[in-house]
Amino acid sequence: MPYPMHILVNDFAIRSFRETADKDYITARMAYRARLIQPFLWSALHCLEKYVKGVLVLNRMNAKDLGHTVLPGIERMKRSGKFEIELSANTVQFIKGLEDYGAKYRYYEVSYEIEPFDIVRLDRAVWELRRYCQSLDYDIVDMNGKTVNLLAHELDRVHRAKAKHEKGTCVMGGVLEKIIKKKDHPAREALIWNNLFFGPSRRKGVKMRPESESGNSPFFLHPEIIDEVVKYVYIPKDIAEGVRQFAKQQAADKAKAEQDAEKAAKPAAKKSRKSD
Repeated sequence: MPYPMHILVNDFAIRSFRETADKDYITARMAYRARLIQPFLWSALHCLEKYVKGVLVLNRMNAKDLGHTVLPGIERMKRSGKFEIELSANTVQFIKGLEDYGAKYRYYEVSYEIEPFDIVRLDRAVWELRRYCQSLDYDIVDMNGKTVNLLAHELDRVHRAKAKHEKGTCVMGGVLEKIIKKKDHPAREALIWNNLFFGPSRRKGVKMRPESESGNSPFFLHPEIIDEVVKYVYIPKDIAEGVRQFAKQQAADKAKAEQDAEKAAKPAAKKSRKSD
């Protein structure tokens, strides 16, 4: 007997979005621990992006044309009128940083930076967002034969768990849950290392060095190379145009500095000749 269509669609959303997001999350934590910051930012953004798309599809909202973004999908949920995702101000700021500073770019097209303890901010963002990545808006038929929608009940369940600061995200049988349960899983250590939001530990705090890191894109250091580079590799149009404008500004600033230096040198030269 074939499965009903709604079950197959849910299976698609879970496997294509939530399960791959769970793996991206662990990959991001591994990269951060190894001080591979660009892969950390890339995996962090893709992890959160996929959770949002999973929430949308599992609850039958449009997930098209969102690209590698998070906040526009959350805003789309709000506009749908079904429910809103509750995110802390720190989580919104962390996500906005990923989106605004180009975590979606893989080839150092833009510069990057992280703040101390960004891995904890990622852990909290996943903890807050992932709990919605399950089927919440669905109907059942009660004992009286009446169709009942359980969205309000499900939202109350996940919000109560969050209010109690329970570890995990009320998702049953997800990739993270299976890895935490399986003590010999090769990804388990990377998932629970210094993790206040997932895992068996009851710790209320962790010791971590407050390290930050940044790096300048080759296009920031030498914007004049852009038109030569685009002959050989694809650079997104908005990035290429931004680099060209930056190169023009750099050239203009350099020309002005040279002119100012020349003007400053003339009076000094005249004064020197008079003294001779």
